[in-house]
Amino acid sequence: MNLLRLVVAGSAVAAVCATVPTATAAEAPAPSGTVAAPISAKADAEARAFAADNSAAVAAATTVCGTGYEFTDAKQLPNADNRYGTLFFYMKGNSACAILDNNTPGGANYMDLKMYPGDTPSAGGRDYGNFSEYAGPVYSSTLAQGGRCVTITALMKNEAGTSNLINWKGGYVFAVDSSSSVCA
Repeated sequence: MNLLRLVVAGSAVAAVCATVPTATAAEAPAPSGTVAAPISAKADAEARAFAADNSAAVAAATTVCGTGYEFTDAKQLPNADNRYGTLFFYMKGNSACAILDNNTPGGANYMDLKMYPGDTPSAGGRDYGNFSEYAGPVYSSTLAQGGRCVTITALMKNEAGTSNLINWKGGYVFAVDSSSSVCA
């Protein structure tokens, strides 16, 4: 279920049971009763602004990752003006979680989301296939390699599978004692 639909479903459930956290579309403010996602100390000003503007989507993605994860970053891919997907990144202790939300209208797109410690793809998580909603969550830890960074790759093709809408690769510093949130 994509985060938009997860958010709408949460709102419908909340109408029946007021104790369930609710959320709405990513661009709309969160309704009263929404539990805000905890924000990591590693989140930079741009990530904090995104979380403020998209609090419901950030909270919904946190729910998908699981208890205790803190929002660290989001990337509008390939960019904010031409967004086909949103990559959400969360941290909890020595674990990271990523979700690639499909922001295209219509049917399913081929999506391939990977996250792994350093340069060791075999030590991380991967979710791939045709998704109309989102790929993930995928999890990784730097403990497997004793490293400091996780690498994330996000690929999305058009519905026909003939061209890439997103082909992104990036990394994040994972160690708690680091002063930077992006790998060099």
